[in-house]
Amino acid sequence: MVAGPSWGQAPTAPAPTTPAPSSSPSAAAPPQAPAKPTKPAYEVKGFRSANFGMTEAEVRAAIQKDFGVKPDDIRQTSNAIERTAALMVSVPSLDPGPGPATAIYILGYQSKKLIQVNVVWSREAKNDKDKVDTGPYIVAGVQLVNYFNEFGWRDGRVNLGIPIGPSTLLLFAAEDEKTGAVQVVADGVAVERKAEGRIEAAPQPGGQASLRVSYIANRTTPDIFKLERGRF
Repeated sequence: MVAGPSWGQAPTAPAPTTPAPSSSPSAAAPPQAPAKPTKPAYEVKGFRSANFGMTEAEVRAAIQKDFGVKPDDIRQTSNAIERTAALMVSVPSLDPGPGPATAIYILGYQSKKLIQVNVVWSREAKNDKDKVDTGPYIVAGVQLVNYFNEFGWRDGRVNLGIPIGPSTLLLFAAEDEKTGAVQVVADGVAVERKAEGRIEAAPQPGGQASLRVSYIANRTTPDIFKLERGRF
């Protein structure tokens, strides 16, 4: 730590030995550019009324409050690999995505409390040869990117428009100042990374198109099952 004056106190300047020059237009300091407004920091706490750390009963109540659904509309499933449980609800529409959406609330392996929320819009083609119009999914994805870009993120860093598979595009990814993270991913899109980081259109795959927003409580040590080191 550099030694210096206490916080909030300015160092005492030495007395001048010569008279200060008189003010004149030529000696005036150049005008300073206005400071850019600071973006408000985004803290990843969950999705709508469902906050990370909620129990299953609390998450169910939050889902009913947010979407006006009945208890029987909430389905439960599990992930055998991660040994987590999930509550799922489908809604006929959810802006900004096109058409129906599914919200998936993941409960941790050990804590049994909310650790992640995925919101997914998707559409399947009638057969593998048909192609889904991905335009509305990309438009909605860009709208979400613009929304999240209005906030400040850890170290001021965000990842935008990164292909992470043959037909998968990471539209947005950023981390908050704590342990949370947000990702926006489009799948079933036709993109290809070229030289110098350029992204160009590629032949569109058939099958399914989807757009997903993920709210993650702990990006480094998620509450999922993992084999301990040294066990095998």
